[in-house]
Amino acid sequence: MKRITFASVAAIVAVVALGVGVLSATAGSSKSSTASTPHSMQSMTMQSQKVSASDLRSLLGRQLGEHAALAMNATNLGVTGSPAFAATAKALDRNSVELSKSIASVYGAKAGKIFLDGKFMWRAHIDFFVDYTVALAKKDKAGQSKAVANLKTYTVKFGDFLAGATGLPKLAVRNDLLGHVLELKGQIDAYSAKNYPKAATTYRAAFAHMFMTGDLLAGAIAKQQDLPK
Repeated sequence: MKRITFASVAAIVAVVALGVGVLSATAGSSKSSTASTPHSMQSMTMQSQKVSASDLRSLLGRQLGEHAALAMNATNLGVTGSPAFAATAKALDRNSVELSKSIASVYGAKAGKIFLDGKFMWRAHIDFFVDYTVALAKKDKAGQSKAVANLKTYTVKFGDFLAGATGLPKLAVRNDLLGHVLELKGQIDAYSAKNYPKAATTYRAAFAHMFMTGDLLAGAIAKQQDLPK
């Protein structure tokens, strides 16, 4: 069976009362590559014209915050079967492409491509959240567990990738990514259970967390690459 990715989804219909979700796939070009991923981007050549440290910090914070908001909006819409899901999923993938361009602006186009489409890299973790959302709508415990296991692997693989690129400690990056995963999972769990106050609180926390992640990455990149202030 062909694996359904977030960006290729055209609609999701979740019959919540029966706990059954049906995901339909239509045309789309975004897929998570299974190509091998190097452990570091340090060998990648920087663009000849450096971005400033402040601009990079602002850009990463905005893009990561937008990622969290769009991801939570999409999973909330997906688990309830909203027809607005498809448009939100497309917006989320556009945000992913923008993030990859920010990485490419520092490390080069090849690094941006690996960031976006490498195995257990950025687009992959969005696909895993789709898997979790579908399993949650179906009340499929095994499917939920598999999606969570893939997300945990993502925090390790992608965390090590970012750590190798930026010089940050692996454990620090892994833990930061794990926090992001747990917040988004907690938000959709609460929303699905109709615990809307908890869902709203978790939504705000997950959004704010992304700006801290942006500061962490931008600070390390600026120091490593000696970016102008």
